[in-house]
Amino acid sequence: MILRRTHEMVSGDLSAALARQPSTENTVVSLHTQVADYTLDGERFALLGAWGGRQEVMLDNRRIAVDDDTWLPIPSGPAAVRIRGSEPVNVLTVLFRRGMPEEVLGAMLTPEDRLLDDGEVQGSSSLPFIPHLQTHDKGVTPVLLFIRRHCEMGLNDPLWFEEQFAFLLERMLARHRDVLQRARGVPVRRAATRREILRRVSLATDFIHSNFDKPLMLGDMARAAFLSRHHFLRLFKHIHDVTPHEYLQRKRTTVAGRLLRGSELAVEDIVKVVGFDSRSTLFRALRRFHGVTPRECRRAADSLTFMGGMVGAAAA
Repeated sequence: MILRRTHEMVSGDLSAALARQPSTENTVVSLHTQVADYTLDGERFALLGAWGGRQEVMLDNRRIAVDDDTWLPIPSGPAAVRIRGSEPVNVLTVLFRRGMPEEVLGAMLTPEDRLLDDGEVQGSSSLPFIPHLQTHDKGVTPVLLFIRRHCEMGLNDPLWFEEQFAFLLERMLARHRDVLQRARGVPVRRAATRREILRRVSLATDFIHSNFDKPLMLGDMARAAFLSRHHFLRLFKHIHDVTPHEYLQRKRTTVAGRLLRGSELAVEDIVKVVGFDSRSTLFRALRRFHGVTPRECRRAADSLTFMGGMVGAAAA
């Protein structure tokens, strides 16, 4: 039921342990480690989270980095996961038993819920979730943290986890409906076209979250979305209500705030780690998005909430 590790992993150990888990049972991978490698075979719907570092996922020939700001649903398809951290990373990977998502959501899903999946209003047994990063919110995140905390406490009660996984799926569906509501602002008529726009913008959103520490330009983001610069800029703004530059700066500022609160890194080092070009750029971004200076951030660590400035990824 629960696979726990509190030390460095040898490549293959965790993959072998996962392969032995029956797909008819719920499984939780709870790690506190600097190094780990494992694979997901794609037979079960998975959800990945990470705190204090990254899980890097290779999925559909893309590298997606799951960190303190995001979680990643993987409804299907094999994925390779790699963890490398200078400090131990807290990892939570949820593997729903085969058939459970369909059972829990079967009576709740409406034809509209499947618009992003099918591109047209019709009944379907498929789930609406697609593999793109989601930023933490007040719906899904509390359930993830609740599950993680009980894993760390050593709870291994199948019934309790079954209930929590059901709550998690319901919250994920609510998040998906919020995405659909936002998608109505995209100026196209056909649902299939709207789905494709959301998919492409989501590719760029994943790219920003996974590469924010590098010098990114509008062309880099547009290429990740397979769109021209002009169309990408216009569509990104429609979906996220901010420009790609603003989204990138918010992400960098969120990470910088976390480092200021939770590490002893010098401001100059934080500037480099998060991808800002100078101290003054970091200072302006902190003031703009959070109304604080780096010094005030470190003094008032417990009272600041930096994730409030982030907006969700395009698809749930």
